[in-house]
Amino acid sequence: MPSLASTRGRNESRDQDAKNPGPVRTRRAKRVLADSMIETGPSSFGAFAQTQYAQDMMRARWDVDFFCERFLGFTPHPGQSRMFKAYILRDESRWQPRFLTVSIAAGNRAGKTLGLAVIILHSVMFKMGKEPPNPLDIRSMERWLTLGYEWYHFGVHSEVAELVYYEITKLLSGTHEAQGVDGCPLSEVLGQSVADWSKKYRGEYLMIRMHPLLGGGTIHFRTTGERAIGSLGKDMDGESFDECAFEPNFDFVIDEVLHNRRLSTGGQLFLIGTMTEGLTAFADKWQQGNPEAPDRLIDSMSLRVSTRENVGYGIDARMFERIVAAMPAYLIPQNIDGFAIESREAFFGAQSVNAVFDNDLPEMSPAERGHHYVQGVDPALTYDSTWAMVLDITGGATWRGVWADRLSGRQTSLVVAALALHGHNAYSDQAKRITCHTGLDATGFGGKMFRDLLPIPVRMVEFGGTKAKKLMLLNSLKKVIEEGRLKLPKHGKWLGVRRQLLGYKLDDRKIEQDAVMALAVAVDVAKRNPGASAQEVPFDFFAPISGGVSFPPELLARLKANQSN
Repeated sequence: MPSLASTRGRNESRDQDAKNPGPVRTRRAKRVLADSMIETGPSSFGAFAQTQYAQDMMRARWDVDFFCERFLGFTPHPGQSRMFKAYILRDESRWQPRFLTVSIAAGNRAGKTLGLAVIILHSVMFKMGKEPPNPLDIRSMERWLTLGYEWYHFGVHSEVAELVYYEITKLLSGTHEAQGVDGCPLSEVLGQSVADWSKKYRGEYLMIRMHPLLGGGTIHFRTTGERAIGSLGKDMDGESFDECAFEPNFDFVIDEVLHNRRLSTGGQLFLIGTMTEGLTAFADKWQQGNPEAPDRLIDSMSLRVSTRENVGYGIDARMFERIVAAMPAYLIPQNIDGFAIESREAFFGAQSVNAVFDNDLPEMSPAERGHHYVQGVDPALTYDSTWAMVLDITGGATWRGVWADRLSGRQTSLVVAALALHGHNAYSDQAKRITCHTGLDATGFGGKMFRDLLPIPVRMVEFGGTKAKKLMLLNSLKKVIEEGRLKLPKHGKWLGVRRQLLGYKLDDRKIEQDAVMALAVAVDVAKRNPGASAQEVPFDFFAPISGGVSFPPELLARLKANQSN
């Protein structure tokens, strides 16, 4: 039978204070300890907080240039510094980002990938966008350290996405070309376990997980293959998309996938890349944050990073001049300075196309009494897009876009026919003297079969057959555009029409051109419609110029004299 002394000894050993002499582990004891330290002053609140290293870390949270120099071992160039300033700027909350979407157009070898790698690494380490903890509350600090933080980086291909991965791993390993002989100061102090990149997510996707002492955040690497639908359903604290100018489904990826992944986090989206020849969707997105544009979106910021800014940092000045001297002159603004340039093969002039689109026009206008309309349809049964658009041609002087719709993916003949019939019926009403004439691009579609599905008269426009016939229809559209007779809204689906017009070239086998064909059909129908031939004016027999014949002044004087008698 155990003695009373031994029983008391066991009970005493179960006591928390006896089991854990020194700093205790319970939550209550931690709170008491923290309160006592606060009362005695900050000088006793942890030895590490008083070190110069900790003070440098606190400064690095808001000074990304200092973060690069002090903890990563390299000096950023001026273009990268501008990237950091756009990233670190906060709103009135002082911790949420000022700009939700940052678009960066850069030249080749401008150091944009290194700059983006720093932004991702800094954001994950300091959990930017998360409400910061109370530094005097241990429980708040512990909770903040254990909060998840997921950054997703995308590329048009896996090799492109991996570029940022290799930049980060080389920085943390101290082997990056931009670093000095001392390597990475952060890893020198905290050890090589500052981050773990030895494992793949589900054994397939590259990822980097930071050490728990640095927040334990994770950086994921993905591609936008299959329109990035594999990333649906995830919450993302930060997003980046490298070389996004080459993404063929740019609008879908941004608007329907990436943008919605940050609804619950308020994370930032970084779009970065070098412009391609011909104006693209990325160029339009960049323009939304252009600081010089009067209609810039308030939560977007765009900037350019020139290759010239990397001279003396990652590029030798003498070699740079020699290579640029051998470069075609028209490509220098795009490939070196990050500007969007018009393709030399562009069929429609950018200045004329931009003049067509008007911000003041509504995206859709209802039918009006006594007006005349034409509809152009470019159908597709495979994976091309079907476009239908309606123009108001009343008066004949100016043709105005009033409705546009688009179907994408595989379609049936009945669905395409319903789209054409919907547009036609919406702008036809005999009781109100509203007429609509519909034209159809019948190239490679079996036009007669499709025409039989529609209970309305349809003009069949054939783009195939000979190149001369197709060129004639496109030249008619080009002439109308350059004469300024066509006005279209600069909103919604009409922006897709604008983008295709800007990027269209005669060799159109590998580019989107369905909207251009639909618009050319509408213009062809409009030119053949009597309502578009001349402007409607009140009839006056004695007017100086009638709608048809111009009479000499002496004849008009004789007619008026006879009328007065």
